[in-house]
Order: sequence, then structure tokens, then C-alpha cells
Amino acid sequence: MKRLILLLICICIVGCSNVSVKNFERNTIASVYAVTVPFIVALDLTDRVLAINVKSRFWTDACENLAVAGSVGRGMVDLEALAKFAPDVLIHRSNDTATVEAVTGKLGIPVLCITVENYDDIIETLTIMGEYFDCGERAKQVCEWLSGKFEIIDAIVASIPDNERVTALMMGGELGRIAGGDMIQSWMIKKAGGNCVASDITNNRNWTNIGVETVFKWNPDYIFCTSSTPLNYTVDGILNDPAWSAMTAVNNSTISIVPAAIDSWDMPGISCTIGTMYMLYRMYPDYFSAEKLQQEIDEYYTFMFGKTFDNAYLGYNLYE
Repeated sequence: MKRLILLLICICIVGCSNVSVKNFERNTIASVYAVTVPFIVALDLTDRVLAINVKSRFWTDACENLAVAGSVGRGMVDLEALAKFAPDVLIHRSNDTATVEAVTGKLGIPVLCITVENYDDIIETLTIMGEYFDCGERAKQVCEWLSGKFEIIDAIVASIPDNERVTALMMGGELGRIAGGDMIQSWMIKKAGGNCVASDITNNRNWTNIGVETVFKWNPDYIFCTSSTPLNYTVDGILNDPAWSAMTAVNNSTISIVPAAIDSWDMPGISCTIGTMYMLYRMYPDYFSAEKLQQEIDEYYTFMFGKTFDNAYLGYNLYE
């Protein structure tokens, strides 16, 4: 509700403008927030994109309209470039109020503010975008698809006895840099039936440096490494480092990078379903097999793009 109010405030600021609010079903879009990309794709809005920030060539390979889109910055908005593109709306993260005020106040461009860090956020973002861009039926379809997938996950997790539950952690781009309990990666661990050792750590939904000593102290059964940002370490490097040799996850070789190399499944968005299923498979393979996971992966890409993609192209191997 707060984000919807903020959206209305942003529109009211430029309410006297001819730009944006008259023809919602055709509004042109710009964004520097890479998280918006899967939502734009899921809602079939790529033909409205003027400028976008993509974190992987996968999205430009898969979507021709994104391949020809321009740029108004990467994470931070380039106001001069944004003024030249003059989109009807900028989609941006809701916790960057300075940018929202600059874009609406200086350029008169409305800002659609979103936050995506858990399932409820994803559903709310889809709903708000569906209403704003007059594609509510598609948004409803995507929400129902997501709901169905998490019902499958919840049913499997409910069947796992408490004495078989494991602990887990999501590590970021550096050793000792982790996803706290307020980030979607930790939410995914919990949805997959894991006990997230970082649940009590919060940092305004940002990656947090807690140090390797704390990781050693927590000693999780499983360590997942993000694919949403480049890593300055390797899984093999951890497994072969004597300093990590006392870790349970090292001794059991239960450290893995969440797929996929060119389409991160631990980014906030629709793909968090298969990212969660991947964690479920890794932590509880007796309850969710690689074959079942592959079926779900293929269904996800068919739902999003109307086709499947080769695992070698995407960059993952479920049997490693």
C-alpha cells in the first residue's frame, strides 16, 4: 500500500503534464533497475521499453526489443539521458527517494516505485504493474502461475521431517559477504525448507559483510553462492582451502552456485520459483529430484518465453 501511495504521489507531481497518465495501455518505459526486466518480460511489455538496464546477455538474446533498447544508466539514473529518451514512466526501486524526487521534480516524468524482496513483493509488483500498464489479466495469470509453483514447493517441504532439516546460507560476491534475513535469497532458503543461519542479519535489504569468521561460527550444512553478481572466489577454491576444511559444507561438498550463469535464478523476480526449487533439490534430493527440477525449469522458460533453452547455453549442470 505504501508503494502504491508513493506511485500516486509521483503521478500527481506531474499531473498537469501531457506525458504518461493519459494512455496507460501504451506507456513507454525506462529503467535502470535490472530487477524490473523479468517483470517487463513476464507481462509482455518489452515492446514499450525505450531504455533498460540488463545484467545478462540472456535477456537481450531472448528478447529482441530489449536488444535494441537504449540506456539511461546502470543502477543510477543518468538524468540527461533520461530527458532525451523522455519515457512516459521510469520504473525504479522504492527506497531511492532522491532519484524519484529528481526525476519527477526536474523532468516531470512519473516514477513507478517497486520493491521486490519476497513473494508478497513479487505479487504486489506484478499487480501494480498490471494495473498501471493495463495488462491486469496477464498479471493475474503470472500471479496464479507463481502461486501454483509455490504450492508445490510448500507441499514438498511440509513432507520433510524436522529432524532432516538442514541449515543454509547464501553468500555474495565476496567471501564473508552474505544475504541477510531481509533479502529474497534468504527467503528462498526458508521456502525451500532450509533453516537460514543469517535470518537475524538485516541491512536494508543489501548484501552484508559479516566476515568469514562468522560464517565459520555458523557452520551451515549448505552454502549457496549467488549468480546475480560476479564472484571473487570459486567453489573449488573454498573446497581446497585448508582454512575452510573444518566446515560441514566443505566436508560434505555441499557448496554450490545457484544457476544459471547467464540467467540468475536468485534475482528477485519470477525465476525465484526455480531458484527455490534448485535449493530444495540440493538440500533434499530424496524429496525433489533433478529430473523433476529440469521439468520445472523447462516449464518456466516455456511460460516466460514460449520456448526452452539448452542447459549448456544457460550455464548449469544439475548433476555436478
